[in-house]
Amino acid sequence: MASIKPTPDLRPARINALGEFAASIAHEVKQPLAAVTLNAQACLHWLAQDPPHLDQARSALRMVLEASTAASAMVRSLHGMACQAAPQRTSLVVNDVVRDVLQLLRSELRRQCITVTEIYAPDFQLHADRVQLMQVVMNLIVNAIEAARDLHDRPRMLTLHTALADDGLRISVADNGVGIVPALAERIFDPLFSTKPGGTGMGLAICRNIVQSHGGRIWNEPGQPHGTVFHLSFKEYTLWTPSRS
Repeated sequence: MASIKPTPDLRPARINALGEFAASIAHEVKQPLAAVTLNAQACLHWLAQDPPHLDQARSALRMVLEASTAASAMVRSLHGMACQAAPQRTSLVVNDVVRDVLQLLRSELRRQCITVTEIYAPDFQLHADRVQLMQVVMNLIVNAIEAARDLHDRPRMLTLHTALADDGLRISVADNGVGIVPALAERIFDPLFSTKPGGTGMGLAICRNIVQSHGGRIWNEPGQPHGTVFHLSFKEYTLWTPSRS
């Protein structure tokens, strides 16, 4: 009589997958929700003035709406990735995506006293999923903010740079924090691996999955003289030309 092979128990793998998915959601929505809180507090502050500063309050409310919309979009994006759905690609201007993310994080950057330097190439387009690209840029900027948080002996700096390089259109995010220990540099993109206390270890893993799904590459290198630089590169891009009516 033929032997019957035991059916493999898939529950541990499913539990691990659910755990990663939950950690991903927790990681991705944390910063947009923080932006909601900061801007809601700012709105209350402006309304409490005598007389109320209505223009500033309206601006803060617009940021609350944008941050909450971003959080919802990121959850949908994560669900789509978990279900292996195809990215929702459109033609987008890379510099606009970087600026939009930076605007969402302005309140936190000011709160952490971080000086931002922006260097932009001409407006180039990618055929990409806007929400997913925003997720990547937001993760990298948030990591830069966290890297600068413990700096007290020098100004806190963040540099955002888009440029054309030999490997294609490049987006770079540089901080001047303490940097990454060389022995750990190759592991930081691994799921559930984190160099930060309380970190989920999902942010950079999500970034790598998104960038690779768009045919791109992501890597990091030591900053000079301090910190870390993260680079994204995409080979397929076009120069953006404004449409004429």
